[in-house]
Amino acid sequence: MATVSASIDIRATPAEILDVIADLTDYPQWSSVHRRATIEQSYPDGRPQRATMAVAAVGLTDEQVLDYTWTDDGVSWSLVKAGQQKHQHGSYTITHGAGGVSHVRYDLSIDPLIPMPGLIVRQVMKKAVTAATEGLKKHIESSR
Repeated sequence: MATVSASIDIRATPAEILDVIADLTDYPQWSSVHRRATIEQSYPDGRPQRATMAVAAVGLTDEQVLDYTWTDDGVSWSLVKAGQQKHQHGSYTITHGAGGVSHVRYDLSIDPLIPMPGLIVRQVMKKAVTAATEGLKKHIESSR
């Protein structure tokens, strides 16, 4: 199992950041690893409960179904099924800071279905974490 974490500060409130994260169908606009996202089920408040995503990084592509759990300060997801992974768990945790800046922590663990060289797994994970943090920050701050 490969695990990666990263943190970034974003000039936005936690609610604004969570609204962007919840708009899964918009991910291909700001995340370089997401090709397509479809919300399959939503919670009564409109937030995604289950989604299907097509992702690609470092020449590897996958279609994955994820279940989401939302809190006031973040979101976590778990893999339901995928073509290239047997396990995935991820989360965003957001802490409100001073001066209109929020601290965002991103954690991701994946377990490929087929054994892969560590170098390839690390490259895929690096691309995913960059998209999930720097892509998110750029998208939010450029629209303000």
